[in-house]
Amino acid sequence: MKLVDRRTLLIVLMSWIMVGCAASSTPPSREYLLMDAGLRDVQAQTTEPISVQLMPIVVANYLTGNEIVLVTAQGEVYRSQNNLWAEPLSPQLTRLTLQRLEKALPDITWFAGQRLPAGAVALLNVEVDDFYADLDGVVHVSGRWQVISDSGELSASSTFDVKSELKSDGYGSMVQTLSASWFDQVMKPMIDGVVQVFND
Repeated sequence: MKLVDRRTLLIVLMSWIMVGCAASSTPPSREYLLMDAGLRDVQAQTTEPISVQLMPIVVANYLTGNEIVLVTAQGEVYRSQNNLWAEPLSPQLTRLTLQRLEKALPDITWFAGQRLPAGAVALLNVEVDDFYADLDGVVHVSGRWQVISDSGELSASSTFDVKSELKSDGYGSMVQTLSASWFDQVMKPMIDGVVQVFND
């Protein structure tokens, strides 16, 4: 083998090794899902039998990506490149919220997604403005919900603004705290409000 060929081969091999080392030094990404840890223990409440469509939960534009978000008190947004949502927040929150509503309010026929009712039904709209942790270890969940009657009138509405401290550091703890905040401090009052509307 000629000397030039050997040098070329050596350069190619060294390039492969360097690329491999660079790739192996990149930390692997982790993906997370919100979990409804209390779903099994949910107590069913009685309501009038009615059909309600849960509209897709709308999240603020800065939350639509797959990156888990941290926000400073000054409004600086940090998007983690290695800690990601395994499913975008809007469909994830919609799916889990529907599961909790079906368990908590079984007298109501719930519709969501492409499964649409034949006639007019009441609507439940939910909008999320904040769903993040700050740099001081506090989770923020805020937004609003509305119940629209089958005749198109506003039957009930409320806002939510929840702040919860992380019990430990790390994205896993952050996701667990976001989950608990949503199901315990957002959904429970929402369900009570829906019960009041359809029991009047």
